[in-house]
Amino acid sequence: MSADQLSMFEDDNDAGAKPTTKFKTFSVSLSRTLAAPAEKIFDRWLIPTFVGSWMFGGHIGNEKVVDLQNEVRPGGTYSFHIKRNGKEFLHDGEYLKIDRPKRLSFSWREAAKKNAHKSKINLSLDTQDGKTKLRLSMQIDQSLELYADEIKQQWSERLKVLAAQVSK
Repeated sequence: MSADQLSMFEDDNDAGAKPTTKFKTFSVSLSRTLAAPAEKIFDRWLIPTFVGSWMFGGHIGNEKVVDLQNEVRPGGTYSFHIKRNGKEFLHDGEYLKIDRPKRLSFSWREAAKKNAHKSKINLSLDTQDGKTKLRLSMQIDQSLELYADEIKQQWSERLKVLAAQVSK
């Protein structure tokens, strides 16, 4: 990644840190150690080509990426349009904090679940001895608690695919 591209990852005085309406949530946390530098892992979360190859696809279920849009900056938005089992779904949200390559925080909504509130996802990356410890914590809308096991399984599978891709 070139120096001129790095500016899109810089934090503009917490421009994206907006007050949010409080709603009830439950937590899901995952961690994994990856054999790759934090910068490589971090970029896989933000560059659409990479996101489409590990976050969605046949390894999650019968999925196909239709369109990925990404405005990488605090306050920027993203939308991931996916076709799963013949039905179209939209995942969207807003980047709340970008601190490359250590922390990423963003809202997440899966329109397929028809949740009114966006969940919050926090990613932290800590590199030590050539490996990176990835910690993923999610504050998920309470209305989705029935999907807790499915959500954890999907994200576990995603992280498994991400680990395989970045270790190459």
